This record gives sequence, structure tokens and C-alpha cells, in this order.
Amino acid sequence: MKIARVESFHIVVNREEYAATGEHPVGTVSRRRPSAAPGVRELERNEGRNLCAYPDQAQTLLVRITTDDGIVGWGEAHSPPVPRVAKAVIAELFTPLLLGRDPMAVEVLWDELYASMRLRGHGAGFQLEALAGIDIALWDIIGKALDQPIYGLLGGPFRTRIPCYTGVPGDTLEERVTYAKDYVAQGFTTLKTGVALGDFRTGLAEIATVVEAVGEQATVLVDAHGVYDARTAIPAGRELERLGVGWLEDPLPPEDIDGYAALCAALDMPIASGETECTRWQFQEKLSRRAADIILPDICRAGGISEGRKIALVADLFNVPWCAHVSMGSAVHLAAALHVAAATPNFLICEYRGPLHPNPLGDVLLREPIHYETGHLQVPDGPGLGITFDDAALAAHSVDPYESAG
Repeated sequence: MKIARVESFHIVVNREEYAATGEHPVGTVSRRRPSAAPGVRELERNEGRNLCAYPDQAQTLLVRITTDDGIVGWGEAHSPPVPRVAKAVIAELFTPLLLGRDPMAVEVLWDELYASMRLRGHGAGFQLEALAGIDIALWDIIGKALDQPIYGLLGGPFRTRIPCYTGVPGDTLEERVTYAKDYVAQGFTTLKTGVALGDFRTGLAEIATVVEAVGEQATVLVDAHGVYDARTAIPAGRELERLGVGWLEDPLPPEDIDGYAALCAALDMPIASGETECTRWQFQEKLSRRAADIILPDICRAGGISEGRKIALVADLFNVPWCAHVSMGSAVHLAAALHVAAATPNFLICEYRGPLHPNPLGDVLLREPIHYETGHLQVPDGPGLGITFDDAALAAHSVDPYESAG
């Protein structure tokens, strides 16, 4: 069995509407603050440090690898602002290195693709996102060839029902409180909300309102998106401890490892971070310096399933649990995370966009949805990833010409 074809498809929600507006052509991005609340006074710091590039529509890059005997594997290179950068990496760098190779040699291929730009310093970002798409597709092929779910290939499962939490959407505090209560009624026992960029006391007061609204029915997690600094992180963390918050996520800029270590030492509440780290080596540095109590690798950002399970193993060496960061990707993103979650002992919980604000790139692209019930996701148990795309839905949402692989 050899790799015969490598393709990728830029998937965009409401492709025709998106391109037809003229105001938001495919691929444009905007800059905004994560979880910024209206009417909040700014901290005295460089505003640009807390602005991120976001796509104007939900979009991703799906990867399809076909073998010479017709087995098709799907992966995802999760690069939401500009997926066509990952597309170029796959087409111009990775594909020539993959054609004619044995897809069963997934670890060998991962190592070669990673090494292809290692000496140029490309150990994160689009390179690793593109590599994730390839790697997941190869695991999908192996599972289909052997008629096994990926978690079985990884030596699992430790579990097949995966606990999950959902973010609480809403532009106003009132909306967030309503969603929080409604999600608790649906069986979620863990929710996540953001903290506003600005006077941290205002943000903490809003979080306190959400915590009070759900009471003892749910644990509230807080994602700070790096808005704190050395002056505000510890007092804010102590107040969140007092409120009973389950964890404080990404309170500082990701480069400030010393700051994270100091924060972990100062607080009893767990500090969670890691969606920006992409390899076992990056996580090893943070963990060896006791700069995270919980890590949050993103399988579609951190090199795929091969690297994701190694990251989980590194965390286990430090007796640290991991949680799956699953943001605005497709069902491939979620399914890949669930398989690694099933097959690793130190897994804690998975991020999931709940049914009250469903992922526009999720179940709509599948023939059958990934099953959710009362705060848990069922790991797909079919061969490979265990999911099947609806060809008509993919064609309708693909910017690139799409044809079924048959």
C-alpha cells in the first residue's frame, strides 16, 4: 500500500454568501480582542499584545490522502486565519515527500516531515498545523486498513465516554448567564467563560455573577487569553480561587514561562495552558519548570495524533493531566482529540462547542453526528477516525473544487 494522492480543501461556512458580499472575500481576517467585553476600561499596556487575527467566517483546511488501493484518510490542518498557508505547505513541501511512501510508517513520515524545516526554525505554527493534517489522515488510513478505531491502534481505550465542557457564549453578561443556566439544564457540569481585557475587577465581577448563577451545579473555568501581567495575575487569581473557579487558563502571554511558574507556585487553583505549544519539547520545558498544572494541547495544532499522544506521555511523567483544546475546527478535529483522549491515562476533559451554539464546521459536514449526551461525548468506534463526511456538504462548503474520492 502506497500513498497515491494528497489533496486539501479550504472549507468555509456559507461559502457563496461569504464570497458574494464583497465585504468579506474568502481568506480575509480581522483583529479583535479575545473575549473582550463592552464598556471595560483598558489596562495601561500595549493594546496590540492582546489583539489576534481572526477569520471573518468559520473556516479550516481538510486534508485527504488516498492510497493506491483506494483507502481514503481524512485529516485537518487547523489554521483558521489563513488556511491556504497550510495548503501551500502541504502541496509544495509535504506532498513530494509523501507520494509513493507507505502510509503505515506514520511515525517515520512524521519525523521526516518535521525534520524538513527543523533547521530553519519551523517548529510550530503553520508547519505543525499542516503536519497535523497529514498525520491524522495517515492514522485514519491505518485504522481503515486494519478495521480498527484509532484509539485501539494507540493501545486503548481507557475510556470511551469522554467528559466535556462547553464555552458560554454571549455578548452581554445577561446572555452569558442565560446560556450558562441552559447548559447546566442540558447536563453540563463544567462550563468556561472568558475574562474581559480591561480593569480586572470588572471582569472578575462578571465571572462572579456567572459562578453564582450556576451555583454548585457546575464548575466554572476561566480563560484569560493572556490579558494579565505580573501586576494583576496573582491578585486576580486569588479572587478567582475565592469564587471557586476550576482553573485559570492562559492568564499570561505564552512566552512568559517564568511568570507562569511564579503564578503556579502562588496559587492553589490550577493554572491551565498549552494551546500555543506545538511539540513535546515545548511542553517539556514548561512542565520541567512547573509552569502549568494542567496542559491544553490542540491535536490539530500540535502535529496531530502522533505528537499529541507523546505530549500526553510527557505530561504524565510530571503527573500532570491534559485536556483537549478543540476550538473552531471540523469534526475531524474533535474526533482526533477524542481518540487520543480515549487512549491516554492522564486525560481530564475535552473542550466542545455545545448544542446551544453548535460548531458550524461540525456535524453539518457529517453523515452521522458525533454523539453527545449529558456532558459526555462518545468516541466514534468505526475504523480510523470513525466518521464519514457527507460529500454534498463538503462540496457545498469547499472553496476548492471538490469531487468524491468514490
